Amino acid sequence: MTRHTLPTTRRAFNAVLAASLLPLRALAEETFPARPVKFVNWSNPGGNLDLFGRILGDQAGRLWNQPVVTENKPGASGIIATDYVAKSPPDGYTVLITSSTGQLTNALTRLKLPFDPVRDFEPLSLLAAGNIALYARADAPFDNLKELVAYAKKADKPLSYGSFGPGTSAHLYGEAFAKQAGIALTHVPYKTGELGAMNDVIGGSLDLSFFSQGTAKVHGPAGKVKLLAISGPQRTKVLPDLPTFGEQGYEGFGMAGWIAAYAPARTPRAVIAKLAATMREALKQPEAAAKLEGLGYDLIGGTPEELRAFYQDEYKRFAQLVQVAGIKPE
Repeated sequence: MTRHTLPTTRRAFNAVLAASLLPLRALAEETFPARPVKFVNWSNPGGNLDLFGRILGDQAGRLWNQPVVTENKPGASGIIATDYVAKSPPDGYTVLITSSTGQLTNALTRLKLPFDPVRDFEPLSLLAAGNIALYARADAPFDNLKELVAYAKKADKPLSYGSFGPGTSAHLYGEAFAKQAGIALTHVPYKTGELGAMNDVIGGSLDLSFFSQGTAKVHGPAGKVKLLAISGPQRTKVLPDLPTFGEQGYEGFGMAGWIAAYAPARTPRAVIAKLAATMREALKQPEAAAKLEGLGYDLIGGTPEELRAFYQDEYKRFAQLVQVAGIKPE
């Protein structure tokens, strides 16, 4: 009799204890945030992702009347920072500010990750979109994609194009463009980033390359390079006169990159709603919006549900691009 009574008593005690904690949990959710919130990103200090998170965090902190602390965990294309947030307490006080590379490309190009990019996170908001522009040297004998393709087909050898590295959007888009156009292009990955490739395009040792729309806005009008096309479903506000790939007959070149916010899985619904609403409101503030758009992004500020659906669509699209590029997960 005693053996059966003890477990029953323990279960009853646990049930009473859990019930007694419910008001405390509800109060914590209602008063969130009651202490500083940490925004974690995987950029080095001063990088675009870092700056985006700091500007957003500063504005969110004002709305909450609580400080937002930026924590940088660079390395491994975002895996270190992403894993850190995935394993953080699901209380809303640790938020991941990440990009498509950290949350999407890694999932498609890595055989093993220490986290699941879907199951281990709660989507908060698709914050912004960033696109990439294809360009050539200023005196290139073509002004658009149609003329570029005609020139490439007559060339003695394949034209070369630069990217930010294997598996990046520039690499994937370059291979997809070559396949659709029926031309051969030689991929040249750059560890020195987009400016290193631009210097080689200007110098004549590289035929084509991609850079972010923010960089394109600065260097395109300067006359040292010639902008040919930009990714994205429609023209960007940053470069309204530059036609998209789609306008010029090439499909599948949606936004090349994006920034989004995630919380650890099992974060309470009420806290998720507060985090997401504050981020959307922060993006609407004129001062913050002007600074963020100045980084070269188109601001979005979607809901958690919209980010969840968007990720599923982007996963399918990028999976096709990875296959076209012939990238094998490692």
